[in-house]
Amino acid sequence: MSGLAAIFNRDGRPADRGLIARMLTAAPYRGPDGMSIRLGDGIALGHARMAVTPEETRERQPIMSPRTGCMLSADTRLDNRADLLARLPDRPAPSASDAEIILRAYEAWGLDALPRLLGDFAFVLWDPRCRRLVCARDPSGQRTLFYRVDARVFTAASEIQQLFQDPTVPIQPNEEHIRRRLTPLNMFRNEKDSPDTYFEDIHAVPAGHMLVMDRATPRVRRYWDFQAPTELRYRTDAQYAEHFLALFREVVSSRLRVAGPIGALLSGGLDSSSIVCTAQQLSREGAPANQGFISFSAVFNGLECDEQSLIRDIQAMYGFDARYIPCADESGRLRLDATGFRESPNMGTSNLRDPICSAATRAGVRVLLSGDWADSCVGGSRHVFDSLLRQGHLRSFRRHLLAYRRVSDEPLRTTLLLACLGPLLPLSIQKRLDTWHIHQEIARNGRRWLPAWMREPLRDDLRQRHIQLWLQAERKRRFANPARESEYQLLYPPEITRHPAPWPLEVWRPFADRRLHQFLLAIPPEQKFAPHPETDEFYAGSKRLVRRAMRGIVPESVRARTSKTVFQAQMRQELHVNWPTYETAFGPSANTEIVQRGYVDAPQFWSRLGELREGQYGPDLVYLLEMVGLETWLRSLKAPRSVSHTVPTFSGESSVSRKMCREVEILNGDAYVA
Repeated sequence: MSGLAAIFNRDGRPADRGLIARMLTAAPYRGPDGMSIRLGDGIALGHARMAVTPEETRERQPIMSPRTGCMLSADTRLDNRADLLARLPDRPAPSASDAEIILRAYEAWGLDALPRLLGDFAFVLWDPRCRRLVCARDPSGQRTLFYRVDARVFTAASEIQQLFQDPTVPIQPNEEHIRRRLTPLNMFRNEKDSPDTYFEDIHAVPAGHMLVMDRATPRVRRYWDFQAPTELRYRTDAQYAEHFLALFREVVSSRLRVAGPIGALLSGGLDSSSIVCTAQQLSREGAPANQGFISFSAVFNGLECDEQSLIRDIQAMYGFDARYIPCADESGRLRLDATGFRESPNMGTSNLRDPICSAATRAGVRVLLSGDWADSCVGGSRHVFDSLLRQGHLRSFRRHLLAYRRVSDEPLRTTLLLACLGPLLPLSIQKRLDTWHIHQEIARNGRRWLPAWMREPLRDDLRQRHIQLWLQAERKRRFANPARESEYQLLYPPEITRHPAPWPLEVWRPFADRRLHQFLLAIPPEQKFAPHPETDEFYAGSKRLVRRAMRGIVPESVRARTSKTVFQAQMRQELHVNWPTYETAFGPSANTEIVQRGYVDAPQFWSRLGELREGQYGPDLVYLLEMVGLETWLRSLKAPRSVSHTVPTFSGESSVSRKMCREVEILNGDAYVA
């Protein structure tokens, strides 16, 4: 991903060229091919260049239009280039870069150009004709863009630490955002894209939104919203699978437009293997051409979560270059030392990320394909009863209902009322019925949603937040079918994305493509899930559509597997290896940030960690992991400013970080060294 930076002085003062240069060099891994800025009247745009597509190798951003004087810095990959080139006036050259196409689209259609763009993008655009700055992100939120504004200046950048290069900007935690994340409804799903961040007064341009900034107050508005599709019905299951496969090939193909070798994150699961195998099929057919394909897989020697045998089946089927990366076990989620800037408490573990990113970087890879998002859009749900009743499929209805009863302790009357009959009612009546049920659940189970080791004031606050979010989600319901509504809520707002800092890499996620979402939310939900004849495990019956579409493409050992890999053993091993560190942070004599802030009861939390170490996982595991990450993040904020706003480099790859560009070129001017 390339990097963006912008400064707009609202009072008309000249933009600080030193600050814009420091903002760019604060994310050096985004600019291995150079960094440049353009200056205007009270405006400065910066671009850290990482050329990925063939067209990017020939461009220099920020670009300036000779027609209008508009300037643009964009981090983008457009997937509908041909359509846009055909529709634009004066037909730009086929070799035009994606950034140039966005600029031409804005000149032709103004802000109405945004809904026409398909792909991953974030950009900042300066229009001198009306003295306004336009910032925008794609609907799936695959490229990030943050900003800060006060009475004098507006700044925007690809990453948060770039905004902290201004020494007058305070680095303070956003307590409201922390509590919103800790609400049960948010904790038990992947973190969502949000207009605020973990830092006070630092905001994100939300996915599918634009921000228009002039000398008045910045205006943020949605330019794209998901429209519920008309239900699509075919006569046979095979027709759904054929449609999905054709669409999936199109989506994967659009992500193979790379100037260098393509990488892929490959596990033994169906999601990443579907992407890798489809890419291999497309490569065998000759389109599009690229300079090699390499998969990267984390291996866990001796642990039950190791998937090497399945990955080798995939490699044997296609013969591509597969790299197996042993995961280091010496580090984990908890860090006592201040190692540099952390965007959030949920940064994962470096022992998983860094060895793979290091191997990809050494191999010359700049793009990694990932199976992220697949569970949200193709996983399916057991709640397909109303769809079967509408079609008169009573035998299938009985089979699904009996399978559901075997795994659910929900009273039969509740299942019949809410999951079978309720969705057949008008949506307004269904909402009232579900709201009544929510209040019943609150009365019965409201105090069980949160761990006992949390402090009671926080538990009460989070319980109330959960109730309000639950009721709000029901009021905004779009689909009568529970499976479709659940899938929609998983997809939009989209999952948050983060750059794999400090590595010069982009992660491209085919399952985040809205073309897939439109199709998958249009088909009958039973196309994605059906009870397995031999086991009641959810994974065995899930992803039914993908399993059919991938027959003969993905090895049978992967396509037909009935259980999903669980990584709890890895967490237990991390605790054993790093237990002295955990004792220092959370033990009886510890000075713990999450205790001082009133999040946890110290003795109970320490006791629960001991139980986890012995293998007692429990439903509070996600909260335990969150609190460990939160402790690390809060400690990082206490570091000296020179450390806290700098992304740490990977100690095992110092040669990579030395190669990163630190010189910033002023286009049509002299070089400026930060």
